[in-house]
Amino acid sequence: MKDLLLYKEFIKIYLKSKLEYRFSFFMDLFIQIFTYTINYISIWIILSRFNNIFGWTFYEIMLLYNLNLFTYGISGLFIWGPMRQLEEMVVTGSFDSILSKPMNPFVHIIFRQFQHAFIGHVILGIIIFIISFNKLNIEFSILSMILFTTVIIGGVLIHSSIMIFTGSICFWVGKSNSLVDTTVYGLRFFLDYPISIYHRWVQIFLTFIVPYGFVNYYPAHVFLNKGDVVFNEYLKYGTPIVGVIVFAFSYLIWNVGINKYSSAGS
Repeated sequence: MKDLLLYKEFIKIYLKSKLEYRFSFFMDLFIQIFTYTINYISIWIILSRFNNIFGWTFYEIMLLYNLNLFTYGISGLFIWGPMRQLEEMVVTGSFDSILSKPMNPFVHIIFRQFQHAFIGHVILGIIIFIISFNKLNIEFSILSMILFTTVIIGGVLIHSSIMIFTGSICFWVGKSNSLVDTTVYGLRFFLDYPISIYHRWVQIFLTFIVPYGFVNYYPAHVFLNKGDVVFNEYLKYGTPIVGVIVFAFSYLIWNVGINKYSSAGS
């Protein structure tokens, strides 16, 4: 709890320092919101021509896309920066300073960073959720709200896990940012549309190898009451479980990597 309060104070100080340059701060948010708004418009243009993709309408795909965007945004606030910077710290040996502090190295490196640009993802995500839930006439009970919350938490854990896992590879190979970029940016865009439209091998990969499908495709079936789930109907309830499992695995890889770490100066 003390560490969380300390991190809260860090975020307050960080935001205060960034807001000294208000134009730059809000421009960062605007660029993110504008970029993803264009993506939504692109999806609308495609769906206005074809009406649906494999039975998925515009607002259903909008919800699908947004589950990915929103959970990625929350994860990115805390995890993206540290994992992106980890390569340089390992290569230069500055990671030694993290290990010398009386704090869990993972907690320490997370507490050193906060990526304010991802606030734009979260803001847009909230707006799109409101629009899509309204257009799809999705009503929430206490049970469905709890389920939705666990889906969001699970999605955040999955995104975070993939960032942590790919970032931790630098403990073995030195440079891993290209892998981070490929996995986080490249593979994640398969989630723009339902994975049921892709080849079977892609579905297998996004379900059992890099489980991005549990971020949006599977849980979306719960809220949309859609059938024809690929592989198994019960997978649509698996997001929080998969999130916990892959996060535990990525944290294990992180710890194994730290044990393998050898300072660049040694």
